[in-house]
Formats: sequence, C-alpha cells, structure tokens
Amino acid sequence: MTVTATESTFEEATIERLLAQGYRYQHGSTIDRSPQSVILLPELRAYLQRRYRHLPAHAIEQAIDLIRSPEGVNLERRNLTFHRLLRSGFDLRYEVDNEAHFEHIYLADFAQPDLNDWLVVNQLAIESSDGGNARRPDLIIYLNGLPVVLFELKSPWDSYADVAGAHNQLGHYRIDIPQLFTFNCFCVISDGKTTLHGMADSSFEWYAPWKSIDGVSVEANTTGTMKTLIEGLFPKERLLDYLRNFIVHEVVNDKLTKKGAKYHQFFAVRFATRRAVAAMAPELMIPSYGHDISWP
Repeated sequence: MTVTATESTFEEATIERLLAQGYRYQHGSTIDRSPQSVILLPELRAYLQRRYRHLPAHAIEQAIDLIRSPEGVNLERRNLTFHRLLRSGFDLRYEVDNEAHFEHIYLADFAQPDLNDWLVVNQLAIESSDGGNARRPDLIIYLNGLPVVLFELKSPWDSYADVAGAHNQLGHYRIDIPQLFTFNCFCVISDGKTTLHGMADSSFEWYAPWKSIDGVSVEANTTGTMKTLIEGLFPKERLLDYLRNFIVHEVVNDKLTKKGAKYHQFFAVRFATRRAVAAMAPELMIPSYGHDISWP
C-alpha cells in the first residue's frame, strides 16, 4: 500500500517499540528473495544450522522443504498444519551412507528465546502467486525467517483512515497474497487511537485490545494502545508462549475456526501455572528471561 508521511511516522514509532524489545529491523526493499516468497530462507537456514549443528547440510534442506510447504487442501488447513509444526515440531528422517537417522526439529527455541532470530520488516513487496496484485504489508514479525505476525497500520492523523479500514486491508491481502497467511499466527491492526489483535480470518468484531502490560494493572483506555500491546505481548518469551499455547484451531458448525486468547485469559493461565509449579516443585521457580520471579 502507499504510505503517507504521517502513516510512516506511526510505522516508525511502532518499529522503535519492537526494537526496544530486542528485535532486529530491516526494510523490505533490502531483502533479497523471490518476490512471491514470504519465508526468509537465509534466516530459517541459519537458525536450523545453529540449533542442529550435527545435522548434515542435506538434512537441513529437507527440513526447510517441509517447513516451507505445509500440507493442506486450502489456506485454513495449511495454516493449521504450520501451527502444529510451530507448536510441536516434527520428526525428520534423513539418510547418511544409506543409513536412516531421525531428528526432532523445532521451528523455534522455546526454552531460550534469545537464541531465535527476531526480525521486524516493513514494506516488503509480495507478489501474488498467480501474477496478480503485489502488496506491501506495513510490518511483519519474522521468527527464524517465518512471518508469524502481521501489522496493518492507518495514520492517526487521517480522519478518513481508521482501524476498520486496516481490518479491511487484511481481507485484500488474503485474496492477493494468500501465501503470507499460510504462516501467519495472528494480526495487529491500529489507527493509533485503537489498537487490536486477532486472527487473520476473523471478522472485525472478534478483534480485541490488549489492555495490560503485567497482568495486574489494566489500561483505562478501552480501545487499547500500541504501547500496551507491544510491552504486554511482544516480549520474546511471552510471544513464544502465546504462539505455542494460546492459539487453537477447532471445528465450529463444520468450519475450521482459529481462535486466540485475550489478554485476561493469557495472564490468568500464566499466573495459575506459576502458582501450581510453586506449590508442587518450588525448585523449578527460576526467574523468567529478563524478569523477576513475580512476573506472570
């Protein structure tokens, strides 16, 4: 989409907030890739080589081929397959000297968040696989080269641009560049005054604000702010937890539906889990990365 000066300012401010969480940044125009590809293969390959140093090069390439092509008869099924791969990993069979070997591959390091590659990319031009319209999403969060979160922003200074328009833009993306949503876990939409998160295929009414940074105090602004969303959900450990444990796919009225937890559900489960661990195995109550022991 075309970016105005004021919208660009909001975009840059959002990037700065993500950089404060330890993410890297790269402008989409500087990324060398096939214009239809949404995966950053060098980052994915580097992560796998770093974590699975003992695997031969051909095994790494086999893993990449499986990750980049989730099975499914439609977009929703392919997204389900990808989410299962992200959440649980997969068993990789490879051969060395005609002898079969097996390795369980994880797409992210959930135990050590900083060992993953966290990259925010803006204005990445993505072409339709059928030669149709090219699109430039505002921001994409890449986890080890995989585009797991999409931000669509509207200018806070444009009275004709609002958060509903940002949601409508997601619909255009799903039509023109569906390959991006094979790997998408959730989306963020904002016009600066209202900031919401939700599933890519959810109607606007199901998008919701993230209203707490720590799970204790709740933001008075009922429409949510970008600051609270990023500081409350996008610390690396929290986002990994959300991606793995707080998104579900279920069949409702014979239709595959994807749902994500709201802020109060997320924090309630984490508080309850920590209380249970403290009661049963207090020796396991080590501080979370970057936070003291009281952090939810």
